[in-house]
Amino acid sequence: MTTVWDYSGLIAAAYEHYFGAEPYWDQAFYEVRLRANGGRALEVACGSGRLLLPLARDGLDVEGLDTSRDMLERLRAKARAMNLAPVLHQAPMQDFDLPGRYRTLFVPASSFGILVEPDEIRAALACFLRALEPGGELLVPVTAASAGHAPILDWRERRNVHVPDYDAQLIVDERTAYEDGGRIQRWFLRYTVDRPGKPQAVFFREHRLRHYHPEEFRALLAEAGFEGISMRRGYTEPESSDPDDDLVFSARRPR
Repeated sequence: MTTVWDYSGLIAAAYEHYFGAEPYWDQAFYEVRLRANGGRALEVACGSGRLLLPLARDGLDVEGLDTSRDMLERLRAKARAMNLAPVLHQAPMQDFDLPGRYRTLFVPASSFGILVEPDEIRAALACFLRALEPGGELLVPVTAASAGHAPILDWRERRNVHVPDYDAQLIVDERTAYEDGGRIQRWFLRYTVDRPGKPQAVFFREHRLRHYHPEEFRALLAEAGFEGISMRRGYTEPESSDPDDDLVFSARRPR
């Protein structure tokens, strides 16, 4: 398996400052679906708890899975402050097998797109199917592929946040390029770290993200063994008409 995203140290500490305060754009959508399904839910790529913690606080039985030890430790610390003790698992989404089964499994914020290679994509979907109870629901947002995606050729600012744990100001600039008719996004990131009394630090990361045509992802879900596959755009009712909004897929494990 080839996908490696390093959410540790300063990057993990900064992540929870990227999205502002509740309610988040997708929070109500997941709360409604989890309540309707009942039972236990598993959030895959839960990070430091942007969604898991408010869902658990509001009475839902949600466990979390993430590959980053630092992100999970941050989630645990915030949970303790809220008198919560969610069950958490450290593993990659393409290689896990947990005890018990779930009524709902969800992968928020297009995190599924970090899986680029076909073998890891299929392995993750196999893990998701195995983790669900018969009739359980999978919710996976993906980004729509488009040959019309315009690359970002010059550095532009994406994030500018203060990270209290490091007493640092972190500025994240980005550039992008697209391959394979918009299916693969190459994402170049430049991190600039300013800390009082210390020299400015600059480092770089490069990632790839996979985007999907609707029928392409529908076929992957069917191949993995899911049924009742449907798709909506965005998280609102009625669904969004914005072509840039996520494609949110729902599928169920056969009974």
